[in-house]
Amino acid sequence: MRFEVKRLTLAKRYLLGALIVALVPFVIMAVLYDRYSANLLNTLLTNKVEGNLETVALRMNNFVSVQVNKLENIVDLPDTTRFFLENSHKSMSQQLSDFLLLETESPDIYSVEFFDVEGQTVATIPAARWRPVSIDHGTLPIIQYNNVEVLGPILPTDGRPGWFLIRMPVYLNQEKIGLVALRTRLASLTEKTVSLIEPDVYDPQVVIFDRIHVSAVGTLAAAGDVLAKSRQIMPGWKVHLVERGGSLDEPRVQIRYILLVVAVVSVLSILWLFIHMSDRLSRFLLPLNEGAQAVANGNFSLRVAENGPGELGMLARSFNKMSAQLGTLIKSRVDVERRAALGNMAAGIAHEIRNPLATVATTVHGLSRNEKSPNRQEMYQVISDEIARVDNTISEFLRYAKPSEPVTQKVLLREVFRSVRTLMAATAHEKSIIFNLVGDSALEIEIDNAHLRQVLLNLTLNAVEALPNGGHITLRALRDGELAEISVSDDGIGLSDEDLEKVLQPFFSTRPGGTGLGLSITNQLVEANDGKLEIESEPGQGTTVKLTFPVRTKATLRKS
Repeated sequence: MRFEVKRLTLAKRYLLGALIVALVPFVIMAVLYDRYSANLLNTLLTNKVEGNLETVALRMNNFVSVQVNKLENIVDLPDTTRFFLENSHKSMSQQLSDFLLLETESPDIYSVEFFDVEGQTVATIPAARWRPVSIDHGTLPIIQYNNVEVLGPILPTDGRPGWFLIRMPVYLNQEKIGLVALRTRLASLTEKTVSLIEPDVYDPQVVIFDRIHVSAVGTLAAAGDVLAKSRQIMPGWKVHLVERGGSLDEPRVQIRYILLVVAVVSVLSILWLFIHMSDRLSRFLLPLNEGAQAVANGNFSLRVAENGPGELGMLARSFNKMSAQLGTLIKSRVDVERRAALGNMAAGIAHEIRNPLATVATTVHGLSRNEKSPNRQEMYQVISDEIARVDNTISEFLRYAKPSEPVTQKVLLREVFRSVRTLMAATAHEKSIIFNLVGDSALEIEIDNAHLRQVLLNLTLNAVEALPNGGHITLRALRDGELAEISVSDDGIGLSDEDLEKVLQPFFSTRPGGTGLGLSITNQLVEANDGKLEIESEPGQGTTVKLTFPVRTKATLRKS
């Protein structure tokens, strides 16, 4: 466990460094926010409040302008002028009455009122809203707003709503002949400020002449500490934001706490993320460490999982590839060194054994010629056969230890197949074996002809040994792109999985009396010609040996 901690120190350091790099700017930003957020938020709130005040003031201006436009339309009507001039009884035309009734259908207008030059009411539309008592204009606040006069406001009393008058004179030849006024609902103007209400913080008020305070619903309101003011809606008319016990700092404090909670949650989330990443990285690095230990101990068959994310998966795949290539390289190197040692030893064995064997063979041959006894003649023949077998074993050992270099030439596989079948014809007939030659009859490759014949003969002899009761042997040749595939198949006894793993090892044989060098020499000759040998076999189902060779040699490819 101690070793694992040391092994993961580098990863943890990188993760810790990344964590610090991620958190330090966050902490600095939090400190800077805490230092400057008050002024920033106050500025934002002030800008927001001022912007909202300007918006509301504009809406109220628009409202007044709409009413003035209505009043101008009424004053400009010929029937209005005729009403003041031609009718001493002040009777109104039906067209003018209908038009005024249409105007008063608006919820913002209580009535349209006509006054003489002294200010006495002479007509009210609708007539049901006529007031018999004249208004004393001198008692009402009055302002001049563009080309109209604004009188009031009159605040709500005795359950009656508040209102104000927008009045415009009617002129004829530059002489004032009367006045027309719109009795306008006060609440219709003050309700434009409802959007400014911030409960328990501040309330909007319409302040008139700095002494009359009207709430958003058009009722009298108490004065208070003013937080902000709008521009004038009309001369003397403004909107104030009056404090109501709350504080503008409350949103800032709430936001500060929210951001503090978000910061803590973010820090904890980042910590959890990096701890999780560290553990996950450890899980993927541990098999790589075990694989490296296995390679160091000489085990090149161990494969690590390649399902790691991103670069870890790529590293695992590269490690497996490196392990396989290293195993192949070391095996090849060991094989070369072993063959070199065997070559030197084989030369000594050939020299030290073959010379005495030759003397013994000559002596036995001489003794057998002069021997008359059949029993002794048979004994001499047995001795000669055994000497020949020993000499043959030494020859195979020499071929394995010191194989000849390939001399490549163009070889037509069809001819080689036929030659092998001819050589094996007698044996095949004797053992009831049927030879099949299939595939591309025109396939031609560059290879050492003698090596190829020896390879196919060795494989065919092995196939014959696997068919004690007769059967079929098939030689097949196919082309796959720039590769030629040659296979030798039989339907004999097959090989077990255990034997299949060892069958290419030198001196391993599955039949009594075998040297165990046949397939080793075959594989060596195949590799010497840039080929590859693969064996597939199942017990009782037969064996297939597949050889793969380039159609053209590397030297030929370089020349082309």
